[in-house]
Amino acid sequence: MKLFAKSGGTPLPRQPGSGLELIPNKKYRLTRHMYLFPEQEVSPQVNDYLKIGAVVTYLKSGELVEDQNTRMPWVYVRSEKQKKADMGKGKEGWLFSHYLQMAEDEEGGV
Repeated sequence: MKLFAKSGGTPLPRQPGSGLELIPNKKYRLTRHMYLFPEQEVSPQVNDYLKIGAVVTYLKSGELVEDQNTRMPWVYVRSEKQKKADMGKGKEGWLFSHYLQMAEDEEGGV
């Protein structure tokens, strides 16, 4: 069973098949377009809009939610430098962990 780190570094069990191990201060890439929300809820208020491939730094996990029949935590992230100048950098907020994958540079690649 994979673990993910909760704020403070306490590992929590993840549901089988619910994704990768999340490590604080590591970079992850989005696998779909996502809104960055100020709270752990889908709402009309957003901190930013990030496109597929945007890089974020994972900071901490929040409440478990179910989306598309998958249980996953909300995660609090900070957006990193994006390819287009008009996209956010350094904005923080909540999004679903299910749509994250380890960034290439964190895997020893580019």
